[in-house]
Amino acid sequence: MKTLLNLKNLYAAFGMMLILVSCEPNEDHVAETDITATNAMATITPADLEGEWRLSAMNTDTVVDLNSDGVFNSNILLETDCFADMGVVFSPGGNMTTTNAKLDFKSGVSNNDFECLSGRTDTGLWDVENQNEEERLIITMTIDGDTHTHKRVLERTTNTFAFEIHKLESQQYYGNPDGTDAQDVTVLSLEYTRVN
Repeated sequence: MKTLLNLKNLYAAFGMMLILVSCEPNEDHVAETDITATNAMATITPADLEGEWRLSAMNTDTVVDLNSDGVFNSNILLETDCFADMGVVFSPGGNMTTTNAKLDFKSGVSNNDFECLSGRTDTGLWDVENQNEEERLIITMTIDGDTHTHKRVLERTTNTFAFEIHKLESQQYYGNPDGTDAQDVTVLSLEYTRVN
């Protein structure tokens, strides 16, 4: 329970983190492990991302024990099923829809119970660019009345993509965790796997 309280503000909203990207399998028969943002010669196109993607890993740079079982993991998905339905659909023409979830660490009568808030849907716009030999996803979304545009450098295989959210950048979405153990988490890496 203490770990849950210490993470109170860390991941209060995952709106931006659910903004995802990847690519369809390439027809050039390159091995899945051979395709990354740094060695793919920055050749991503919008057609590579069209389709549905599901969150498959949510890794922190510090281990956590959300379910209080005494086992600490860096992958939050091993600690809770709260994010099991998180994903994104990239539609042709640049529209996107995300299914989001968040952890609420201030629920219950004493404001220190853990609750999963899931099923929220957000919409936005997406595009890709190849810049400085990196493949990037460009996302524009309005969250809680504020419109944000962010670029994410992608690491990808034929069936997955991943990107990182850094502490200073993501504070506008989850608040300031200073004063808790969560203040030591500086990077969150999200990985998505193609559904169709």
